Amino acid sequence: MNRLKCFGWAFLLVVHAGNAAAQEIQWRDAASFEVEGRGWAQTAGPFDRLPDSAQAKVNATAWNQSQDSAGICIRFATDAAAVSVRWSLTKASLDMPHMPATGCSGLDLYARVAKGEWQFMGNCRPGKQDGNESTIEFPQGAKTTRECLLYLPAYNGTKSLEIGVPVGGLIEKPPARLEGHRKPVVVYGTSITQGGCASRPGMIWTSILGRMLDRPMINLGFSASGDMAPPVGEVLAEIDGAAYVIDCTWNMGTGREMFLEHVSKLVQAIRKAHPSTPIFFMGQSMMRPDAHPTERTRDQEFAVQSLKKDGVKHLILVPPNDFIGTDGEGTVDGVHYTDIGMQRQAQALYPTVAKVLEGVTGPD
Repeated sequence: MNRLKCFGWAFLLVVHAGNAAAQEIQWRDAASFEVEGRGWAQTAGPFDRLPDSAQAKVNATAWNQSQDSAGICIRFATDAAAVSVRWSLTKASLDMPHMPATGCSGLDLYARVAKGEWQFMGNCRPGKQDGNESTIEFPQGAKTTRECLLYLPAYNGTKSLEIGVPVGGLIEKPPARLEGHRKPVVVYGTSITQGGCASRPGMIWTSILGRMLDRPMINLGFSASGDMAPPVGEVLAEIDGAAYVIDCTWNMGTGREMFLEHVSKLVQAIRKAHPSTPIFFMGQSMMRPDAHPTERTRDQEFAVQSLKKDGVKHLILVPPNDFIGTDGEGTVDGVHYTDIGMQRQAQALYPTVAKVLEGVTGPD
């Protein structure tokens, strides 16, 4: 009996190995599909977030972090029952003390389901700098072509990325986004914007908001460096966005005059190229509800209101009271967001941003 059992297991292993061998993968460079979340077509790395021309206009920390692929995603279509991914990273460090490797250096796969919503399918976990590989199976199996989104690492750079399906399966560029949903929302901000400390890249609030709005998002969040320092507005203005969202208060100092100077120069630079595009200014989120509004929130409001009094239109202040909730569960450390905080901030922003985008130019 034991020999028969051993033979049976051996037979199963051989069959399994034969099936695995039969599942030969056809690989494609991810850049051959639709790369969303990049504001510039030409960058030094295939998934860098800023072009060389921006290096002199941002501080050194922001420039270095622009090589992290936060917010960038690959949109493609396939009829296969599973998708395989292999990727290499620019940095050997895969995680941080307060943020897991799945968020810093992993990838997330989403697919559009029956009613049109985006649904999480699986996470690709990194184990090393070079030569990571992962396969995610769709619960529905092979089917008529489905649209997919693959989010790239938030706090690591993506040196190379390939997407594959079993030989014979279809993998191709996706259909174009709906008319009116093709322009991206451009978000400029701090480490919270970049993704600290989401457990995986699909849970960054900009990614969540992008799926809710069903349009591309450009994530220009830089840890400790989203300070609106001139001439960063000139960099933002190079992108033809549907809207701009500014989330910088955590990286700003205090003082009405400083806020007035930075906000004014940023708005002037954007308005020179985009006279009526909505610009949202987010207040400073705090773990304790009684801390709202903070001094930085009030200073920013003063600056924005001053510009509006001078006739600058389509500037929208977004109070932070509902960004992360009131139960204390929205942050990892009192500042950076948990997945709960990320979800709550996206949900808090969605009604305001969606309403303004539907109105094309937004309120005065």
